[in-house]
Amino acid sequence: MSALRHLVHPDADAVAAAAATAVARHLTERIAAAGRATLSLTGGSVGVKTAAALATSDVEWERVTIFFGDERFVSADHAERNDRQLDEVLLDHLGDRPTVHRWPARTAQDADVDAAAAQFLGSLALPAGDAPIFDVTLLGMGPEGHIDSIFPDSPAVAETERLVVGVRDCPKLPPERMTFTLPAVRRSRHVLVVASGEGKAEAVARGLEGAAPSDWPVAGAVGTESTTYHLDEGAASGLG
Repeated sequence: MSALRHLVHPDADAVAAAAATAVARHLTERIAAAGRATLSLTGGSVGVKTAAALATSDVEWERVTIFFGDERFVSADHAERNDRQLDEVLLDHLGDRPTVHRWPARTAQDADVDAAAAQFLGSLALPAGDAPIFDVTLLGMGPEGHIDSIFPDSPAVAETERLVVGVRDCPKLPPERMTFTLPAVRRSRHVLVVASGEGKAEAVARGLEGAAPSDWPVAGAVGTESTTYHLDEGAASGLG
């Protein structure tokens, strides 16, 4: 069972700085042990802040493979794409040092989100069986406990086998997305959840107490070695 803990920081900037330090440490340890490391990044306000803090981390980025936990199924130049936001704060600073796997973009010729998700999965050489896919997974979280594009009571949260799915009728715009599923997230050595604000307090409490993932998807996001919530005081306000 993954070690589950939470750490409370003064504000969102401190959450991001602490999470970035932990991500860099895990990556460096894995590189020392195996020669390479894999990282799954997240969007969202604190996720982007964490990525920005990573830009100055002393990591051998040429030995790191980067994924994005989910992506909006929009055109490549759309402002709402996660990779565009993360390019600005991190990847543009790293240049071509890491290997980066980007989700497909929507085009006039390729407009089916399920086909795009299947195409993306087919392009990856992921470890077989139950072997870890990610050494580190960084996750933001919505007030209803969604992670990546896995929302409560959705087909994505009910998925038990496929590692990647297309998402339709997403409750947040844009409505079509692609996401790694909980079976993929659980094949992470270390999971870090970052959250700030009192609006996240109930989801944090439900996640840490092990609620049903169908109701609170964050509760299903556990690493094989560690699961750590980095929280500001507002996000931690629902904890006893």
